[in-house]
Amino acid sequence: MADRIGEVWSSIRGTLRESFSFAQIKDILGACGLAVEKLAHLQQMFSGGASKGQLMDGVDALVRELDAEKRDRFVVACIEEMVARSDKAKDELERLLRRVGWGLSGGLAYPLRLQVALETTDLNDESASGISTALSRYRDGDFDGSITAICGAVDSQTERIYAAKNLGDHKAAAYQERVSRSFQALETEFKASLQSPTLPADEVSRIWHNYRGAIRQAGYVLGAFRREYSDAHGSKDSPQHLVQSALDCAVFILRSFNGIAQQLLVATTI
Repeated sequence: MADRIGEVWSSIRGTLRESFSFAQIKDILGACGLAVEKLAHLQQMFSGGASKGQLMDGVDALVRELDAEKRDRFVVACIEEMVARSDKAKDELERLLRRVGWGLSGGLAYPLRLQVALETTDLNDESASGISTALSRYRDGDFDGSITAICGAVDSQTERIYAAKNLGDHKAAAYQERVSRSFQALETEFKASLQSPTLPADEVSRIWHNYRGAIRQAGYVLGAFRREYSDAHGSKDSPQHLVQSALDCAVFILRSFNGIAQQLLVATTI
């Protein structure tokens, strides 16, 4: 599953030790499924008790006892639990994880082989959840499931626009049509965003025409990937590199929709 997971643990254990109290460390480890009851004999006292160093030595011994799959899940859960509990720890973890080829997006840890040029906190809940699911599946080696989640993130956005603009039956439309019609419905908003005293009206129209074409083409690629490489209709054992291609198309579409349709979608509270 994970790339160099041993190095990941070695990188983050210092942040766990320095950013949290003795009791908090135990709480975090327990929440991540580690058998902390085996460390019950390690108690921190005002004097004469166990140190954090002794606690972490005990933790290391327990981590070594885990099989590869359980260890991978534990380390990932530990990162995400630390991020959820401390902004300071998050900043430090981002720096350390990049050294071993990992990153954070929306509190989710993932290998940096998959480049995510998107801050998921800027998206609506459905789209952000879809991207997070895609990262999680990619991290776990489920590449066709990751493509499904990526396509679904775009689908959730087009469904919202269909409803907001009364475009008809979203489910009855083909995938590319959903993307294309959704963007077409935002023509007024898109052109308004380009208005400038130095930009002629005919140039605005040309930009719109070409941008709309790019969205339509990206929609075709995602639709084809969904049909041929996702697990929407059963497992496909998809190539790993296609996840990045699908994500690139989705990021382009989602950023375009998010920038133009954000106020519309908030106002309609779909």
